[in-house]
Amino acid sequence: MRFLPAVLLSPALLLAACAPTTQSRGPDYSLLSGNYQGTASLGPIPASYELLLNINGRTGRANGILTRSSNGNVYTAEGRFLPYDANGGTIDLTLASGSSDAGTLKARIQAGKLEGVMKTTLFTFQVRMQKQGVTAPTPQPALGVPLPRTSVTLETTQTQTTSVPVYVEPTPVKPARP
Repeated sequence: MRFLPAVLLSPALLLAACAPTTQSRGPDYSLLSGNYQGTASLGPIPASYELLLNINGRTGRANGILTRSSNGNVYTAEGRFLPYDANGGTIDLTLASGSSDAGTLKARIQAGKLEGVMKTTLFTFQVRMQKQGVTAPTPQPALGVPLPRTSVTLETTQTQTTSVPVYVEPTPVKPARP
């Protein structure tokens, strides 16, 4: 009799193990991946750079390719990504040129901006970059909603003038019968 509860519990445990998990996957840090362009400045002297960055928030890894625009020097970048909130994090990358170490890049990424420090064997650069590329899609009206054909300018008691789209639906007019 002591084994009966264990025998009855076994199928329930097996079924529970097969059930899908409903845990949240967390923030999508892949949105931070992309093409960043900007400068690395040594005092008042800026140099243009481009960083093609790939971030994997689940593994905490980041990698990419850093290119100096003026001379075409290319560096591979590999390291870690540490999230600090749902919209951003920090990268700590090792830069290499061919098989030799070229320095490090440590930066904070948030709201389409990458700001940090790039250190080489001789110099320390301040890095500021902006994410390039995809913009938000233009919203389209729902099916069945006519497109605006004209706009009207409204003046209010305030000092602003605002243009508002006007949707015009032609309505056939029937002449009156005599």
